[in-house]
Amino acid sequence: MFSYPGVIVRWLISMFIVFGTFNPSGYSYVHWLLRRDDQPWSLKILAGILLGCVVATFLLATVRSLGVRGIVAMAGLLIAATWTLIDLGLLRDLSQGAYLTIVLFAFASILALGVSWSNLTLRVTGQVDSNDVTLR
Repeated sequence: MFSYPGVIVRWLISMFIVFGTFNPSGYSYVHWLLRRDDQPWSLKILAGILLGCVVATFLLATVRSLGVRGIVAMAGLLIAATWTLIDLGLLRDLSQGAYLTIVLFAFASILALGVSWSNLTLRVTGQVDSNDVTLR
């Protein structure tokens, strides 16, 4: 069932997934993978497969619930909002890392909306979303 704390939890999980995979700070799975250290490769590969499964699950849920048009519309909305903040001078003279963080934040927000969309539409319209997942 839909709840605001549930949406916030999904958004926080999306942030963790996106920023855990890559971020400009240097502390992410990609940086860990590329670092030359004594960590066993089997551990890095296991973590990568687990992270890949979680990312794929969130991406698939987002594409199924929002569709390509919904993802493009949400991306356009976030791009326009960022552009407005830049024009208003609120996001001026930022580093490349800060702009990359904004892009990652937007991507994670789209994922969070995608995994929450069915619950939101149920709450607003009363319509239940379902997918035909019968296997043949």
